[in-house]
Amino acid sequence: MLHQCNGYTSGVLAVTLLSGYHYTPGVLFLNRLLGKNLKKLEVVYIVTSLLVPTGMAIIPLVTHSYGLSSDGTICYIYANTSVALIERLALWDAPAMFTLIATSTAMIVMVIKLASQLSASRPADWLLDTITTEVTLTNEGEGGIVLSNGLISRSFLLSPDFGTVDFYSFGTDASILRAISPEAVVTLDGEEYNVGGLLSSVQPDYFNRTDISYQVDPTAFHYVSHTTSQPVAPFHWEPGLRHSPSYSQWPPQGLTLQVQFGPPAIVKRPEHANVIIVISYEMYVGIPLMSKWVSILYSRISPVRIDSCVVELLATQKPYAPSVFDAYPFPWEHDNNAPTSSWLYVETTIAHDSAVEWSQDSRAQFFPGSDQPYLTVYYSSGPGVFMAGNSQGGRSWVRDFPQPALTEFDSFKALLLVTDSSDRERVSLSRARMTRLLTPQTQENPIFFHATNVTSDGFRASIDQMASVGFEMFIFSFGTSFQLEDTSPAYLQQITADVQYAVAHGIEVGGYDLVCLERGQGGYGGNVGPQWDVVNPTSGSLGLDACFASGWEDKITNIFLIWVQQVNLTMFETDGPYGGGPCSSHNHTHHWDLEDSVYWQTRLQGEFFMTLKEHNVFFNQPDWYFHQGGNKVGMGYDEDQYSLPRWQDLSISRQGMYDDTYNFIPTQGWMQVPLVDYHGGGAAAAFEPLTQNLLEYEWALAQYLGYGVAACYRGYELYDSPVAQAMVKKWVDFYKQYRDILISDIVHVRRPDMQDFDCILHVNPRINNRGLAMVFNPTGSTLSWNLTLPLYYTGISNKAQVFQEGISPPTVFSLDRDYSISIPVKMTPTSITWFLIWSGD
Repeated sequence: MLHQCNGYTSGVLAVTLLSGYHYTPGVLFLNRLLGKNLKKLEVVYIVTSLLVPTGMAIIPLVTHSYGLSSDGTICYIYANTSVALIERLALWDAPAMFTLIATSTAMIVMVIKLASQLSASRPADWLLDTITTEVTLTNEGEGGIVLSNGLISRSFLLSPDFGTVDFYSFGTDASILRAISPEAVVTLDGEEYNVGGLLSSVQPDYFNRTDISYQVDPTAFHYVSHTTSQPVAPFHWEPGLRHSPSYSQWPPQGLTLQVQFGPPAIVKRPEHANVIIVISYEMYVGIPLMSKWVSILYSRISPVRIDSCVVELLATQKPYAPSVFDAYPFPWEHDNNAPTSSWLYVETTIAHDSAVEWSQDSRAQFFPGSDQPYLTVYYSSGPGVFMAGNSQGGRSWVRDFPQPALTEFDSFKALLLVTDSSDRERVSLSRARMTRLLTPQTQENPIFFHATNVTSDGFRASIDQMASVGFEMFIFSFGTSFQLEDTSPAYLQQITADVQYAVAHGIEVGGYDLVCLERGQGGYGGNVGPQWDVVNPTSGSLGLDACFASGWEDKITNIFLIWVQQVNLTMFETDGPYGGGPCSSHNHTHHWDLEDSVYWQTRLQGEFFMTLKEHNVFFNQPDWYFHQGGNKVGMGYDEDQYSLPRWQDLSISRQGMYDDTYNFIPTQGWMQVPLVDYHGGGAAAAFEPLTQNLLEYEWALAQYLGYGVAACYRGYELYDSPVAQAMVKKWVDFYKQYRDILISDIVHVRRPDMQDFDCILHVNPRINNRGLAMVFNPTGSTLSWNLTLPLYYTGISNKAQVFQEGISPPTVFSLDRDYSISIPVKMTPTSITWFLIWSGD
């Protein structure tokens, strides 16, 4: 069988590899991209040497289905399709990747360009290129729909019942799915129900798609209907706020699929016949990421209790599971190998009461030798909430049931990020992209001063210093006379006058308060009142913490709003927010008993942050409330390290930042600079007197501003001499000049060990400042070496312009085949340098 390719007829061998209606991997791949069923797929190999220069490699579109010729261009011929559909195959809007050779109503021929031709325009990569492919929901075959963004897709059957039949990664050209599972599992009043009743006949050790039939579980909640909508922002935020990137999009672009399920014909309790369950699947533009959550609706008088809820269940292929199976309540508690050994990274959107668990599928025992990873994402205790009655705002108070009940329950979101690699750096950058997309407020990056002299005179003196060197936010620090919970008119009037002085100098003002932890019986923060203390589930005695589902939540929220609305505070350091502990009280306003106490405290602490976010408030909060509007968390440090001698503190802190920026974007965490004594350590630990300890003080400013990580400079002054003032201003000016790249993602070059240089590289392919390398020589020796910088994630392909410490003209370097450059460097003892990188392509 021969086809003519626009005159290229000599020496052309055309081979029909597929014909008829066969669901081979290649056809499935194209069906997902095109959103249609192909009746015929023909692949033509052109082997004439006239078309292929010697030594060029083939770049195939479908690599896993066909053998490849080592000396020919691959030509794909699609019958009865259109140019528009073919262009959709270039997922990342990179027309340089292909050339249309011939078009007609009957045939389109596409020739994939060769590797050497792509040297000036590397293969597309979602971490580097702006992906504009929309998220679509399309029909597939009979009774199927596909949610896809061109990077991943999730396929569902609607009949005979609803279920996920594929979860596909285009980055790895493979299905993530190993077997079919329920879409969710809920326990109501002690009775467990699967949601989605699709069952399959295939063995769970691998998905045999050529020999499969489906059945229905009659006891499950069944598919009723589905709709789509656009993503909704969970809290208020404005792109560009406090120097965050103005190109951030909020809410994120994407598509939400909502699937409604009704109860089985025979329910286990009469009330359950009136329960409706909705599962939402949300996919986003330009990132292989989706989120999923469960909503339960019920509004009858007789209460129903949600004992447990499993939000996601996936039977995955081995490469998409971590090497060590376990349950992870928080992302940062993952073993170092766990998140990077898997091509699927999973976390949730709440600070407490959720778990991401990997285990061996219970069915594996029947298939010796098979590896069957199984993912479940669930509430680790409860939620235990009641649903009942009619209400406004989602809560109700019904007869003989005084505590809050819900008419609609919305679970946390399970986030599923397909990383396409187990490389630690790439996984880290992928997670950073997810953070910037779903919690963009973490990119806000004011330079703040934790002031210990909070008298009116001390306040104004600090504001004058801050304005002279460029600091941007004043914080009434802990351990001072500032009392945020004092809302007496005279006190508010005094602070208001000072705040007005700061605002006139372009400086925001915030304050510290201990919110929940250690605010109970015997807590060091002072008891909020025994009526609001947690009740210990074991002993029945009052605990050390306040219960955040008691009247204390109402009072403290009102106090914070007074400071925002009357005094114009725009920042709070909310130390000790709710930390996940239970409360067995039956008398608190916002929870019923032990079983729902963790759910309500977690939810209400999140709503506290979201309420204040309506006023553009900035938060330092030492807990994982980012998806409720929190800005920064302590970046993995031990507070006692700031009692170490200054050089040890700086060295350990730099090691900590190096490690923690695998898990956090730079602007997501804070560190400490104890200008005055912090937890002890005395004169050896404190940076005062600043001029006397100028070298260490400069290293502190350089390493924190150079990493893009905010530090709490805590003391009564920022400088004590013109020399110290000039040094502080030098590094603040550096940060502000290169702020866009310094708050960008980090590629880790060499970890600090104090025996040699250490280095990080900020990268951002979306701005002119593509990279900035910070290089530290903490040793007592002069170092000379060739510094290798990996520039792949800067988006530079061929040539880089490098400015050492911003000095022109730049030195131009050609990139090696691994996208690296080698820079000759010489550094004197205990010195710091930096290199700005532009594209020379």
